[in-house]
Amino acid sequence: MLNIGHEKVPVCGGVTRRSFLTAGAAGLAGLSLPTLLNFEAAGAVDNSKAKIRNCITIFLVGSPGHLDTWDMKPQAPDDVRGKFRPIETNVPGVQICEHFPLMARLMDRVALVRSLYHNSGASHENGQRWMMTGQDFSPNNVQPHSGSVISRVFGPRGDLPASIILPGKIGNTGAGPYHGQTAAYLGSAHEPFFLGADPASGDFKVANLTPPADQTEPRISARRNLLAQLDGLQRRAESKSSQDLDASYARAFNLLTSPTTKMAFELQHEPDKLRDRYGRNTLGQSCLMARRLIETGARCVTVNHFDTVFSLTCWDMHADGGGLNNTYLDYERHLCPQFDQAFTALILDLEQRGMLQETVVAVLSEMGRTPKLNPRGGRDHYPPAWTNFLCGGNIRGGQVIGSTDKLGAAPHDYPIEPPRLLASIYHGMGIDLETTMMPGLGGRPVRFIEAEPIPELF
Repeated sequence: MLNIGHEKVPVCGGVTRRSFLTAGAAGLAGLSLPTLLNFEAAGAVDNSKAKIRNCITIFLVGSPGHLDTWDMKPQAPDDVRGKFRPIETNVPGVQICEHFPLMARLMDRVALVRSLYHNSGASHENGQRWMMTGQDFSPNNVQPHSGSVISRVFGPRGDLPASIILPGKIGNTGAGPYHGQTAAYLGSAHEPFFLGADPASGDFKVANLTPPADQTEPRISARRNLLAQLDGLQRRAESKSSQDLDASYARAFNLLTSPTTKMAFELQHEPDKLRDRYGRNTLGQSCLMARRLIETGARCVTVNHFDTVFSLTCWDMHADGGGLNNTYLDYERHLCPQFDQAFTALILDLEQRGMLQETVVAVLSEMGRTPKLNPRGGRDHYPPAWTNFLCGGNIRGGQVIGSTDKLGAAPHDYPIEPPRLLASIYHGMGIDLETTMMPGLGGRPVRFIEAEPIPELF
């Protein structure tokens, strides 16, 4: 059985994805994209067997320095090892930065991948595209966000969009608009829903869920009925774009009119003590909302920790004295404590609710930072080596995969490129990477990730 997104297509027994691609897909290559999109929905994952159907990604925009966080080198020279000390974790032999004391107590749940690298240039956007899509695409070949792929594979679960991004999309990070956070050729039905507001704000209101003052729910429903009648007149000329619009209209109306959906965004229903535990800041409240959204029916929630790197406190620690003036002090006072609090609160909250076993949690970033401190005492962009990590689902925690050399300058063993981390997330969710494909440009089924999972994670 070959899966095209969440559509199953019978093929000859024993045919794998690789042999299918080698043979040329003669039977399917002629199918148009609208035809593929119109197959009767059947899960691309066997729901009777797949227990892991959710994903929460925390994306650390700006990129933490790996030597200052999760791959410390205390024996390195002064201008390499930095200012922070390592501390022991609850996994013997595994150390992390002293400013993650809460995470150190949960390291048995976490799998650190310390040998990530890519060779596509040191811009934030290159790394964002790699880590959001599994490819460093060009403007002429934009690839879909992982949440859109998950949406296409699993389909929606209730009225919420399958893929949601909090608190908003990534904006200006220095080198162009292509960050990898769109559905691309998968169409608007799988476009991520952007919250568009700060859940830590005192007057928080979901920007994309608030209709104009004169738009009451009966009036919205009346307009929906009218649109349905008008759409019926165009069915003979059905096309991919009209199908996408249908799906987008349906999603918009469901979001505006479903009480359950609206409540998922209302953090005031959570106990004050729990909100405090996550942290009364944008990252903390976004992580709490991510748990609520997964609990209510979203498949994949991405939390962007920052939407830019300019003129704000963020992980991009160039220490340049201007718009990129983040320093060790920012890490110590703000960034590390906020992350430590929010991440561990999320893991324990999911665990206590019985949700961690069915939710893969990934902490990703674009790249590492230079092993040697720059003359100002900061670190610059560095894609040849960095650390990200996974937990939850069927991820085997309490381990370190790969390592860097004694200066943290390059993978010492087991070099891992970004697509393998995304393939591991998909595999961890129960997606069969050998038989599941996406409807690509021109309607031809394509392999949606050119990589294999990291077997040690499972």
